[in-house]
Amino acid sequence: MARSAAAKKVAKAASTGAGGKGVRGDRNILFPTAMILVALLGVALVFVARNQRSDLAPAGDPKLDDHWHSAYGVYVCDELSPIVFENDSADDRTGIHTHGDGLIHIHPFVSTVTGQYATLGAFFNENQTVLDDSTFELPSKAVLSENDFECDGESAEIRVLKWNTLAAEKPVAFTENLRDVRLNENGQLLMFAVVAEGMDDSEIPRPDDTYLRQYLGLSEEQQPLGQDEGDQTGPILPTTDEPFATEEPYTFVVPESDEPNDN
Repeated sequence: MARSAAAKKVAKAASTGAGGKGVRGDRNILFPTAMILVALLGVALVFVARNQRSDLAPAGDPKLDDHWHSAYGVYVCDELSPIVFENDSADDRTGIHTHGDGLIHIHPFVSTVTGQYATLGAFFNENQTVLDDSTFELPSKAVLSENDFECDGESAEIRVLKWNTLAAEKPVAFTENLRDVRLNENGQLLMFAVVAEGMDDSEIPRPDDTYLRQYLGLSEEQQPLGQDEGDQTGPILPTTDEPFATEEPYTFVVPESDEPNDN
């Protein structure tokens, strides 16, 4: 009887052991299967999220593949300022910047500055200067405020005049929501003006478009990055006392170079 009992225990143990191996084998199969399913689910979610981002992307131009340029000028009271905004391209995070050449370079590389979000606000954020409906920081770093700035004894206001194309004869004038003014065409002209409230828009000059026309006429490989102060013609105005006085017109000279430049 003892041997029979012992034999039964051995048989039972063997049966239990075999069953244990079967469970472990099932687990070894289930784990990688579960990981594959998780990975597939993750890929599916990525595609869904990407499609949703595409659906939510800003409508209209400029798009991520566009490479545009706009010229600007600064007009205070009754004089043009030759000082341009400093080169901010090295630290550019979005693709809307200037090379210190009197142009706004608009080639977004993030969707947050495409479509209706390609605005003057995006440019001034990158340039780290101030523009809003009541305050304007000039390229000379002088800050003008409507509250304490006058032109010939008359209260001043800040305007942005925009010529939508090089061929446009009349500008669209903005006095509110200036940061929302869109950069939505290649070859636009912009005048940042701080002028007497009574001044007619027709008295504010159009920015010089000579350099922009030359720039747009070059291939992308030939377009210069911009000039240092030594390459500019005309005086650089002082930043204090009378920062807007100048006796000579101010123009840009396109540098002659046989070497292509990356822009």
